[in-house]
Amino acid sequence: MYYQIIDNFLKKNFYEDLSHQLKSENIPWFFKKEDTLGIASNNKNNNGFFSFCYYNDFKPDHVLFENHIVPILKQLDIVSCIQVRANLTFRDIDHLESKYHNDNTSSNVTTGIFYLTTCNAKTVLKINNKELLVDSVENRLLLFNSQIKHKVIYQNDCHKRYVINFNFIKKNNEPYKEII
Repeated sequence: MYYQIIDNFLKKNFYEDLSHQLKSENIPWFFKKEDTLGIASNNKNNNGFFSFCYYNDFKPDHVLFENHIVPILKQLDIVSCIQVRANLTFRDIDHLESKYHNDNTSSNVTTGIFYLTTCNAKTVLKINNKELLVDSVENRLLLFNSQIKHKVIYQNDCHKRYVINFNFIKKNNEPYKEII
């Protein structure tokens, strides 16, 4: 099971336009009370988060899918899209964290987390019983096999944190290289 970190993933102009639009007041965010649905109780974060779905259930879920997401999916060279959603979390005084979870458990699915905020939040991958901490850095893409459990340690240094979460099947089924 491998992962890959790609900094400056999107070209500057496209990234700035996407970031500006996603952070505007025109996005229909939906509140989710639990950050890891289906996980047993004792969740470490009871604050919830906001989600905006671009693609789900085998079809685009919003008109912005074409402009915001299709160019990214082309760059990722995918076979099939499973789900794409943006997540918005708010600052807390504590470094709360989610439970470890999988977005998908199929061996041929890739999870991607695209960061639109630089802050002290971390994505934690659990690989071979070791934790790999990945910093939240603007225009960074983290790709990993969906069978790798992960969690988030939420930020306490900035008001809002934006990410776009991808789950897809890639054309080339080769494992990702460990690149940082």
